[in-house]
Amino acid sequence: MSAEKFYWQGKKFFDQEKYKESLKHFQRAIADDQYHLGSLFGRAKSYFKLGRFPEAIQDFDQLINLVPEDASYLSERGVTWHLAGQNERALVDFDRAVEIEPENPYRYSSRAYVKERMQDFQGAVDDYTRAIALDPEDAIAYNNRGLVEEKLGYQQKAQQSFKQADALIPPVQRKMGDETTRTTAKNSERTDTSEDKKIITKDYLKVMGSVFSSRQNFRDFIAFVGSKFRASK
Repeated sequence: MSAEKFYWQGKKFFDQEKYKESLKHFQRAIADDQYHLGSLFGRAKSYFKLGRFPEAIQDFDQLINLVPEDASYLSERGVTWHLAGQNERALVDFDRAVEIEPENPYRYSSRAYVKERMQDFQGAVDDYTRAIALDPEDAIAYNNRGLVEEKLGYQQKAQQSFKQADALIPPVQRKMGDETTRTTAKNSERTDTSEDKKIITKDYLKVMGSVFSSRQNFRDFIAFVGSKFRASK
């Protein structure tokens, strides 16, 4: 069987969230063609979903060596570095992704997320502001900017950011009660503590991947972090 056929089988299993099976097929494809980009990326993402971050990083390294100007590969490796607890390395990748795609708002949101965790709060606010300028309908960027503005003591600015985020939430989400984005996002900040490392699940990884690579489905985001908030009570 050709690398292309193994690739499509792997993709089918990946889409079904059967990551161990997808990994096997991507590996077979790579054994047939070591430079098959789709299979290398699929294997990296399969490792990522399985929490095997060092192996995922190795595959992203190879992809970046093959296509050094692909900002998506850099961004994906940056996410993986972040989840592996290496924020300094993650920031280097996000800096490069911003250089390659300076008009992509998600590159700034990704970098802002890591800057905030590195205590560079003003840098995070600046990046969220740039992301919002490029995509004024990104409610998550408004919300996250507000959270960082609170940490800087900019209460009035934070409330304005929250107000703008609330205005962009679809009406169906407003029926979820008091578990707004602000409340649940504050809870989700704990995911990089030692205690919360125990709850890294495929759902968390799915959310993280979306946050860093594209504008995420807001309904899924609220539902996910809302469930984590309820479970923590």
